[in-house]
Amino acid sequence: MFSQNYRMLSQEGHLTLSSLLGGLNSIRNSNIDDTRRGLFYSGLFELATGFERLMKIVLILEHQLKNNLNNPTNEELRKSFGHNISKLYENCSELHKSYGLREELKLNSKQQKILTTLTEFAKGSRYYNLDVLTSSSKNEDPLSLWLSVIDDHIWGLRNDVRTKLQRDSILVVDRSGMGGSYQQNINGEWISMIDFYFLMSAIDKANPHIVWSVIEILRPFHSLLWHQCDELHEKYASQGKENEIPYMFEFFPFLLTPKSSALRKKQWVWKS
Repeated sequence: MFSQNYRMLSQEGHLTLSSLLGGLNSIRNSNIDDTRRGLFYSGLFELATGFERLMKIVLILEHQLKNNLNNPTNEELRKSFGHNISKLYENCSELHKSYGLREELKLNSKQQKILTTLTEFAKGSRYYNLDVLTSSSKNEDPLSLWLSVIDDHIWGLRNDVRTKLQRDSILVVDRSGMGGSYQQNINGEWISMIDFYFLMSAIDKANPHIVWSVIEILRPFHSLLWHQCDELHEKYASQGKENEIPYMFEFFPFLLTPKSSALRKKQWVWKS
């Protein structure tokens, strides 16, 4: 029989895994056309959920290590950090430093923008549409924030790739006779059909790189969880207690996916 502590952590691991994979899958397949634009929202929702829960797992394990195997109270966990993913990340990065682990929790500018966007989404911008409808919006449009993330990764594509996408977009629009037409972008801005087709094709190219940026943000958590679990198992054994900690890092093997494989992967459904 597994203890309640073991079962709850296991269930949290499964939930976090599903959220992160679902988010990666949605972001990988999202785009600005009508059939796929909803995937931006589901991707942000699932990634924000997965990021927050992963980091709270780390902080729960750390609390056990520092407090004689006791869990934090609900108030300590919920009210100290809430949905502030950036703050959670900052606290986890300090743990990584204290353990002297080789992989640092350190972000480049693209990754920082992803983390900031997820933080804003978790803290309130997920309600942006309803808030605007009820004239009470205090948050930025999450799709505008995400378009900035996309733009960063489009500019990260090779110059010859962007040039070909631009040329192909002009040809498609010329052949369709829609050269003078405009289309509304997901942030409400009206753009030419050439720009719309370019952006749509460029997003298809950029999305795998966005997925890779997300994996790079989260990859160090695998080694951090491994270290925490090892220390906790030793602590339980030294006190003559039955282990109540699953190998939490085993829930997240996809974080070790090589870049070449991640860029090719179209569906993020993990099979053990």
